[in-house]
Amino acid sequence: MKRNFLILILIICITSCKEENKIAVLGKPAPNYEFSNILNSKQSQISINDLKGKPVILEFWATWCGPCIPAMKKLDSLQNVFGDKIEIITISSENQERLEKFIKSSKTSLRVVSDTTHTKIFEYKVIPHSIIIDKDGVVRAITSPEKINKEVIENLITNNKIDLELKDDFYRDPISEVETIKTVANSNYTIELKSYDQEKRGGFRPLKNVEGNINGIEMWNSTIPRIYQTLYNVASPSRMIFKDSLSVDDFPYEKEHQYNFMIQVSDKYQEKWREIGIEFLNENFDTNAKMGIDSLECYVLRDVDKKIKKSQSDSTEFMFMGTILKTKKIKIARLAEYLENFTPIPVLDKTNLNGEYDIVLEWRAEDPKTIHTELKKYGLELARAEEKLPVEIMEIYKKQ
Repeated sequence: MKRNFLILILIICITSCKEENKIAVLGKPAPNYEFSNILNSKQSQISINDLKGKPVILEFWATWCGPCIPAMKKLDSLQNVFGDKIEIITISSENQERLEKFIKSSKTSLRVVSDTTHTKIFEYKVIPHSIIIDKDGVVRAITSPEKINKEVIENLITNNKIDLELKDDFYRDPISEVETIKTVANSNYTIELKSYDQEKRGGFRPLKNVEGNINGIEMWNSTIPRIYQTLYNVASPSRMIFKDSLSVDDFPYEKEHQYNFMIQVSDKYQEKWREIGIEFLNENFDTNAKMGIDSLECYVLRDVDKKIKKSQSDSTEFMFMGTILKTKKIKIARLAEYLENFTPIPVLDKTNLNGEYDIVLEWRAEDPKTIHTELKKYGLELARAEEKLPVEIMEIYKKQ
């Protein structure tokens, strides 16, 4: 009886130890996960335990993620500085072909892994995401790559000690509550304005009536300029002009400056939901917005080879994930809006193409020249204008 009891206790202890190592936890030994699809190394697989004896940085990223590309360049530089004193492994859920293109164009010295199961062990929601493991196999930081520098790595190598702010994508503030700031509800429309909601990420979705026609929008955790930008249907922040000593720094992406906004109108007002939403913001905030025209430096999109063919598709489709764009039956103006997401200045459609087209682009952020190669397939060219051009802009100003 006593012997059976001891065996039971032993089984419970072993099980508990295994439970502790199922996910990466700050201050605990890292799970002995095996990366089995290394694309640019003589070793096709490697485990965390294989790397004990030197600090390890695990970087979770994607080629379509804007902030990930400069982070990868930074980590590549640090790997070259410290050589075999550290090990940096970069992990993406993307397919092997896409990652191999990145390796070829970037000539990175970092190990690149294609892996889709790691998120069960290394939990995160937002990339880029970094986990630092010391030479004894203990997780010393769960952070972002911008926090990692030479001093951090030197401290890690010397004494296993670093102190970086925890990047916790799952943290919930127990005292943070969503407050309803103002609600308007009548037979013509409903508007709700609420404070920051930690259960939601920033973004928006169109609202539709029973026939499927858009009759409003819902936005989450957005700044006032961002809400105005959406309501005015402005292509990108590069068209925002701040007046009255205001600047983009006055609207940081912090919870005190983020709102949840919803407007939905009746069929009678279906074409006016943007206008009604703008009027509501103008009435309830000291910062207002209006449309105008200004002369700005721009890129222009031109049809240089006259070879793009009109779409034969039955319906419109528009899907993009960063640098991957797949569309059917779209106007060229919409392509220009997509491109403007990746340029610091506006993009103007100067193609004189009035039809609808099927366009698929798959370029690489680490090699911006590839966007020009992709556009060339359709006879299109994106180039900087030689002079400032009139552009429709949105002015952000203080209400008098």
